[in-house]
Amino acid sequence: MTKNALILATDIIEQAQHSGRRAGTSLENIASEQGDETMLAVLTEMDILTVAKIVREHDATIPSIATWLMDAESIKQLLNVEPSYWQNMDEEHVFCAQTEAHSLLTQIFLSSDDEEKQLEVLTAIVEDDFGLLYLSLPFIGHDFSELEEDEEQTSGSTEELLMKIKSLSEEAYHEVMTVSSNGTLDNIENALKQNANKQRVTAVEMDTDDMFAPL
Repeated sequence: MTKNALILATDIIEQAQHSGRRAGTSLENIASEQGDETMLAVLTEMDILTVAKIVREHDATIPSIATWLMDAESIKQLLNVEPSYWQNMDEEHVFCAQTEAHSLLTQIFLSSDDEEKQLEVLTAIVEDDFGLLYLSLPFIGHDFSELEEDEEQTSGSTEELLMKIKSLSEEAYHEVMTVSSNGTLDNIENALKQNANKQRVTAVEMDTDDMFAPL
């Protein structure tokens, strides 16, 4: 299993360099043809930066299977490194960190009905300082004072995401509201980028060390 998973993971990593969406489709094919256990074994052999690239090129309408099957700790790590992909993106197209974060978070929290898993993920994110910053980013600058919580929110909207967080954990909701009310978009975006770049450098150094590890 391990050897097969490593071979499959190597192929997925190569695909992800060209297209995260195509690599995600390949992961789905592995799960469909060989089962979720094999797919998870393949994910285990992949670096978190590649997984982040795959997941970020999906959204709530076409979610990555990885967001459904990864454990809470892995998703927390994913949010820590994903902002490293924001660097220089604004030179390629109109870029908004809030939009990027919103897309990824809706994929995690609004694309499935497994609330037990979602609560585990939410708890892990909120317990991490940078995870909480990432979670709060979509809500900065929004006025929710007139939000009708009992009404059904527009699918995929910022309001729906916020109400989902509140339904899972009142404590997490209040922490998100505190951070989003007191923080500024530029400060939080920069903090997330700096942390993600540090995480990226560490991940690359670990991969390099593995290359020279005794067989």
